Amino acid sequence: MIFEPVEIKGSLLKNRVVSAPLASSSSREDGSPSEKSLEIYGRFASSGAALFIVEHHAVNICGRTRPAQFLADSEDTAKKHSVIPDILKSGNALCMAQINHAGAKIADPGVFGMEGYRSLSPSGIPVGDQWEKSGRAPEVMTRREIRQIVDDFVNAAVRMVSIAGYDGIQIHASHGYLLGQFLSPLTNRRDDEYGGTDSRRARLLYEITDGIRQSLKDALLSVRLGAADFLPGDKPLGLSLDETVPVARELVNLGVDMIGISGNLCGYGIDRNDSAYFAPYAQRIKTSVGSSVLVECTGGIKDAFTAEKILRDGVCDLVGIGRLMLRDPGFLAGWKESC
Repeated sequence: MIFEPVEIKGSLLKNRVVSAPLASSSSREDGSPSEKSLEIYGRFASSGAALFIVEHHAVNICGRTRPAQFLADSEDTAKKHSVIPDILKSGNALCMAQINHAGAKIADPGVFGMEGYRSLSPSGIPVGDQWEKSGRAPEVMTRREIRQIVDDFVNAAVRMVSIAGYDGIQIHASHGYLLGQFLSPLTNRRDDEYGGTDSRRARLLYEITDGIRQSLKDALLSVRLGAADFLPGDKPLGLSLDETVPVARELVNLGVDMIGISGNLCGYGIDRNDSAYFAPYAQRIKTSVGSSVLVECTGGIKDAFTAEKILRDGVCDLVGIGRLMLRDPGFLAGWKESC
């Protein structure tokens, strides 16, 4: 099944392999691609993957988790990004830009020195290990700031499709970033319409998804959904599948074409050695949404046998490849021989 085509919103993916988003820390100061960025995506383009999802672009300056992160906050920056989809589409593939806001998750304290930077969050709860030494704390977002974030996501999405030339957008709602912070009861303790119940914690994600779909009727739209705050097999903590399965169903109702499954506050399982560690989460969500949307499973998929098995078992429709793509962009040729 790896090399069987599949349709997504009227377009045909030539195989079931997705180049998963990987933060390259390679942007210029203005958030545009550098020569290093072009070298990385040039190598990825030769892999033969059917769909490329390009690492997270902050929707505004406050949405950066590190200074060397792509931005999608202006038309000028979007124009500079057009070189990447040009490279990736050269091999008869589709590509999406992932858009994001880091919220209270800081990967590099250098962001505190950026002009105009403020760390915004649902409830003022820090995420990550950069806060203790900083002597700072994230701010609690007002309703007005939440409404502005919706506009910033929508505007960033429109820029990256209409100006940069991407085929679509992936909304980043995992790995403990802002939308994941709103989804999780560990970081969202609001008592207004954006917190307090499962559905209200998901409201911001719904508003952003709906706004992008209404503004980009024909573009591909995906959400990378943090399915739980804990990794499969670990002690349950915070956000669980019982809460995110209804979220996945509502995202389908709002018109997404693909849901990528990952983790939330637990991150993306970088210390896990097992294969396809998010497969249990992907299977539960795939069972819930059926054939109404494509489900992508990523995380620890390192070989053709594992990829083929989870596809044939109905765990997912697409397999996301991240670190293997970085190490060996030519891996698909070997997979084809083994299949």
